[in-house]
Amino acid sequence: MLEIERKYTINEKEAIKLKDKSIKKIGIIQWYIKNTRDEIERVRLQIIKDNNKLIKKWNFAYKANTEIPHEKIEKEENYIPKDIKHLFNKKMVIKIRHVIKENPEIVLDKFINVEGLEYNIKEKYLLEIEMKEIKKYTPEDFFKILREEKIKILKDVTEDYRYYNNNIANRISRNINLLEILEVLKWKI
Repeated sequence: MLEIERKYTINEKEAIKLKDKSIKKIGIIQWYIKNTRDEIERVRLQIIKDNNKLIKKWNFAYKANTEIPHEKIEKEENYIPKDIKHLFNKKMVIKIRHVIKENPEIVLDKFINVEGLEYNIKEKYLLEIEMKEIKKYTPEDFFKILREEKIKILKDVTEDYRYYNNNIANRISRNINLLEILEVLKWKI
């Protein structure tokens, strides 16, 4: 499958506006198993609140860069965790994903701070637009969507590897378990 997306930084005021427009929120924990410039393997746990119950969905993804910065090869599959302790030795991100629109998919990710986990960027929000139709796009195609949706960005960071989730991720500097993270996310989604 081909993933076609661009990433943008936005300011706090714009983030608040977008969060108010969101149609759903998802808690996400991502651990990076393989992390090179051109390939990543990650385990993701998505958490959705439904009638005060937390629904958990695990998956494994492989991503590889292509020659076009906003296109990546992506393969995802369900993942059944047997022992997750080893994941906490890997780089990770914890975020709330605000889904603004589903097609094209427009999401606002807010990186969640927990004690002992510092991210490799200073921004706490990233906006992503992912095209669902597989065809050739230019950056202008994405800017057209931003204009139509009246979204003000600070900067297009698609070609800046620092803003890829696997590079934002870091190892947590203390012992933590999944229940502690779920408790934090439960109150934010």
